Amino acid sequence: MRKQILAVMVGLSVVLSGCSTQSTESMLQEVKKDVKEIKSGKVAISMASTDEENRSIGYDLNGDEKFDPTEYKLKGIYKQVGKDSDVELYIKDGVKYLKLNVGGESRWGKNKLSSGDREPFNFKKNAFNMQDSILNLLDNKDNWDTTKDGDKVTFKLKKNDEAKKKVEEEYLKTVEDDDGGPVKFSEFEYKIEYVFNTKTKKIEKILYEISGTSDDTSKIISKGSIEEINKEVKIEVPEESKKAKEMRN
Repeated sequence: MRKQILAVMVGLSVVLSGCSTQSTESMLQEVKKDVKEIKSGKVAISMASTDEENRSIGYDLNGDEKFDPTEYKLKGIYKQVGKDSDVELYIKDGVKYLKLNVGGESRWGKNKLSSGDREPFNFKKNAFNMQDSILNLLDNKDNWDTTKDGDKVTFKLKKNDEAKKKVEEEYLKTVEDDDGGPVKFSEFEYKIEYVFNTKTKKIEKILYEISGTSDDTSKIISKGSIEEINKEVKIEVPEESKKAKEMRN
């Protein structure tokens, strides 16, 4: 009888253990679902570019953002031809505010957004791994390298021709050359990751990194990440913004 009880207990423990383990396919589908349902979070975005004369421009920003409609508070640095300027960016009630610190002097500007405006700091619209073409790669587990650290599983997009083509196509939708035409890359690299928590069964972080060299030898590196997903975001524009001057769109 004791052996029978022991056998049942061992069998039950195996069954329970199996039930607590989520398959890779199931986790990938949960990631896909969760990413589509992201409404807000703590974002970090940056872009660094050089032209044929090796002059640098770009930005490095982070802060809180929510989507649909877009509202955010971002702080960081604008970089233009080797000169850095502190900047604060806000969107509140359909109005965009910019505070630029130049030479110790603060300048405020604002403009009302229209439906046709392209918003370069809307993370949901500009993060390549939040777009359907990349999310659909989650349907095949062979597209992903998987690493586990405690409750966290990181899915990293593999470097293969199919994935590279998809990522490059998605990125090219967001950029154009100085003449308004499409950019062509002689070199193109990427990193795309999703971090999934097996305990909460929720997406915890997504990130991307794009780097490339175009045919005119200019280089670009674009990075972005979102954490604290679906946190409560309440945007308040500083009182001093009332002196903001109207900017052209």
